[in-house]
Amino acid sequence: MGMMMNTLAGAAVGMAMGAGVVYVATHDQRQVRKTIRNMTRGAEKALLDLDRMVGQYTR
Repeated sequence: MGMMMNTLAGAAVGMAMGAGVVYVATHDQRQVRKTIRNMTRGAEKALLDLDRMVGQYTR
């Protein structure tokens, strides 16, 4: 469980850093929102995949 929390924390930090880089690179709010939305979808998909893998191993 601790390993999964570390992974989740790493993903959250990565998303925050990525959003900061995108904001600094461009001040176009529409592009920033689009990029953050795509990053969020990717992170959600990664978490769902991780949850699915953990579920398979704990059966």
